[in-house]
Amino acid sequence: MTDRDPNRLPSAVTPQHYELFFHPVLEEASFSGRAEVTVTVHEPVDALVLHALDLEITGAAIERDGEHLDLTATFDPEREMVTLNAPSVIAPGEWVLRTSFIGELNDKLVGFYRSTFTDESGEKRTIACTQFESTHARRAFPCWDEPAFKATFGVTLRVAEDLFAVSNAAEVSVEATDGGDKVVCFAPTMKMSTYLVAMVVGPLEATEPVDVDGVPLRVVTPVGRSHLTAFAQEVGAFALRYLAGWYDIAYPGDKVDLVAVPDFSFGAMENLGCITFRETLLLVDEDNATQAELQNVVDVISHELAHMWFGDLV
Repeated sequence: MTDRDPNRLPSAVTPQHYELFFHPVLEEASFSGRAEVTVTVHEPVDALVLHALDLEITGAAIERDGEHLDLTATFDPEREMVTLNAPSVIAPGEWVLRTSFIGELNDKLVGFYRSTFTDESGEKRTIACTQFESTHARRAFPCWDEPAFKATFGVTLRVAEDLFAVSNAAEVSVEATDGGDKVVCFAPTMKMSTYLVAMVVGPLEATEPVDVDGVPLRVVTPVGRSHLTAFAQEVGAFALRYLAGWYDIAYPGDKVDLVAVPDFSFGAMENLGCITFRETLLLVDEDNATQAELQNVVDVISHELAHMWFGDLV
């Protein structure tokens, strides 16, 4: 029998569902978070090995049916992994792994990072956004950051009351807090890989959604740029309807947001339901744009929406 590749995660423990809570503080370029991961332990183990990078884990425990085991973290920065050591053997079955952590909203354009733009008044504004492909979800939360470890995800964001927040799935509740923040809770996703999880928070605005056979589709932009959204929304609605008919498979999410990000290292990213774009490949003045510019927008939107099936669903 061959030894396990030390650069790959062991399969003795696998995630089933993540409940993720994040509190990004844009003016401090930092975030705190919690993860509650329902896991299946397939064989007796005394440690869990998962990915984490550039995070400080402030607490870790695993629980089930009244059992509670505090875990201690040992990091392997070279392999971007963390081992959570248990004081006794963890028996096979279903458990809940709870971790708490803090991190930086970095300027590397990967993980959970910060992006800036200048608004109409000349003020510099900050957006927090994510880019997890290919292996950067581990920069935002401890996770099984390999595509084969698919799970469902629930995301909750605590943000300043005047900010706008989006994630992969539809917003299901918003509650005010005593400190002038709000807590935005999103519906669970389908089963998918960690690199498709997405969050964008900041001074943003969204178009009114258009209904595409029961799927609401919006364009989300930095404030002051919604006048450049009409073409993208029209193309997105047409492409979504066309692709669902072509595949003869319903769109696998519950909504589509096409999100313009000022600082973005790719052309676009196919996060389920929260597709992020370089601004110039989404926002366009249809009356003054060249044919080539319009064609680029059509190509990129269609490409990313096709990924909702090929790449996200399968």
